[in-house]
Amino acid sequence: MVGAQLTISLEIISHCNGLNMTRASDNIYFVKEVDEIAEKAIDAFGLSYDKTAPENLHNPLLRWCDFILRYIPNATRYVYKSDKFPAFIPKEAEKGLKRIEELFIAGGDVNPYQSKSLTLFNDTSSKKKNKRTDMLWADWGIHHLHLPCNAVAPTEQYSERSEWILFLRVYNDVVLFIDVKNHNKGIEPELFSQQELIKTFIRNWPEEAGLYEMKGVIGLARDEPLTDSGIGTMRRNGINIPIEVNGKVYAPLGMGVTTAATSARVSSYHNRIYRYARDLENIVIDEKNEFMKEIKELSINRPDFKIMMFDDGGLGIYEEMLKKAWRFPRKHSQTPNNFYCLFNDLLMPEWAGPVVASYWRNNP
Repeated sequence: MVGAQLTISLEIISHCNGLNMTRASDNIYFVKEVDEIAEKAIDAFGLSYDKTAPENLHNPLLRWCDFILRYIPNATRYVYKSDKFPAFIPKEAEKGLKRIEELFIAGGDVNPYQSKSLTLFNDTSSKKKNKRTDMLWADWGIHHLHLPCNAVAPTEQYSERSEWILFLRVYNDVVLFIDVKNHNKGIEPELFSQQELIKTFIRNWPEEAGLYEMKGVIGLARDEPLTDSGIGTMRRNGINIPIEVNGKVYAPLGMGVTTAATSARVSSYHNRIYRYARDLENIVIDEKNEFMKEIKELSINRPDFKIMMFDDGGLGIYEEMLKKAWRFPRKHSQTPNNFYCLFNDLLMPEWAGPVVASYWRNNP
């Protein structure tokens, strides 16, 4: 049922039995469908989400985007370490650290060693500001992983929690190990807002940090020195704080937090998907594009277009009257910057699609 490639790099699939959005109206409204897809995805991954939250907090796409951006996709990565290594930690933690390093190098799954807040506890719709995202990640772009002695059990979503935690920044093909610290509050107070973490990163990778330097700013005027505790308090209240290191001032390396204490990076990503959905509406109804050509030839007056999810988790467009679907390409296609490719990967990354599609089939 696979058709020829069109000039817009869409694959035609006729009489497809994929997963369609249900809609009472014939009006095209892909933004609403994007929210419905996000709700399916939230359920598929078992994410904490308060569906009864006030309207200003109830946004399924925002919740889904927070998870997408905090999730670490499997990929082989080079590991680079700061001057804090070798870390002088117990042998059990050394074993956990070695495991994480090997997983990154081999392209394994490190997400079971993330905080459980990846899926639980943190929720953009939470009534509590400090529970809406990982504040350290939102502010400075730093992940943290637990270092238990034992590997995660095959039947468990998360590993055992550990007294020792690895702080790191993750890129597509590189991971930067910043430091290992003790999770015990009595030993490491204000652990997740310690300025030493970001200072270590800036000291060891100045070129990367330089991308965030606020050029022309020669210093920050403060009556009192900024404390680790003060950083944590301001984050929880949705206040962004530039950081000054050795006479240079840096904007939040994770883009910071919004006034609602959610991640600014997540909000930007969320808004981009909505913008693409509205653009897609305009593309679909444009008679110059492939979607409407056959519709016009067959004199179909009220075409009914929907966003479709295919069995492999990829997205596309489906027209009910023709029983025809157009599959969006993925980023590894011959047209990596294609609009449809970008929309596909932004809303439903390749690692997430099969999980959501499987859940959708079993929970229509």
